[in-house]
Amino acid sequence: MYKLMIVEDEPLIRSGLKQYFDWKELGVHTIIEAENGKDGVDRALIELPHLVITDIRMPVMDGLEMIGQLRSKLPDTLFIILTGHNEFEYAQKAIHYGGVYDYLLKPLQYEKSFSVIVNCLEKIRLKQLMPQSFERLTDRGTNQGVGIAPEEGLQLFEKIESYIKLHLDQELTLNMVAEHFFYHPSYLSRLFKTKLNKNYMTFVSEIRINYALQCLKVSQHSIADVASLCGYKSYKHFVKVFKSITQMTPTEYRKQLRQ
Repeated sequence: MYKLMIVEDEPLIRSGLKQYFDWKELGVHTIIEAENGKDGVDRALIELPHLVITDIRMPVMDGLEMIGQLRSKLPDTLFIILTGHNEFEYAQKAIHYGGVYDYLLKPLQYEKSFSVIVNCLEKIRLKQLMPQSFERLTDRGTNQGVGIAPEEGLQLFEKIESYIKLHLDQELTLNMVAEHFFYHPSYLSRLFKTKLNKNYMTFVSEIRINYALQCLKVSQHSIADVASLCGYKSYKHFVKVFKSITQMTPTEYRKQLRQ
């Protein structure tokens, strides 16, 4: 269960945000309010919220200064910035602050805002799993296996698979995925080998080639197009990986479909 702090100088907006989502359904059990950045700093250091939604421009202390003061003291807290169109570029720059996850554009669009909140809470959940799991790993030594509950591992792999499928046409290094899910790359690499008996690159390749198999069933896609859709910049490399997994070339697979 999570604790949320809303930092906003307009009471009506604070009240609206408290009612905008079904926070209990999302796992948020406590909502704290603060009317400016100074109040936010004071309350956050006492309440230790998991997530802070904050306006940028406020009296006494603005949202960015508040984040600057809190990010070193509350390294596990994530921040979402509320911003209007006239502050859009300002908000984008603010994302470079450590711990700033995303922004919500006013007036809020429910589906977009809901997606941001859900993804942020999922990051917090995964981030909470990482320290204790990584600590168990380092305490026991790399020959003792990975200390993560089976159900947690399954959920993590499912989340990683979904993330890869959403970004299949892009480069997806282990470091990028580890950073996205708040895991140490070495720990995540170890997790793949001990729990799935394969390395990360094999995991990604299998997802890419499984998608390629589906794409090749669509006749209007050329094999070169399929390679690009699956994230392969090199056609030759795509064919090589495809054959290593399916024991046939893409051309042979497509011919087999037509028989």
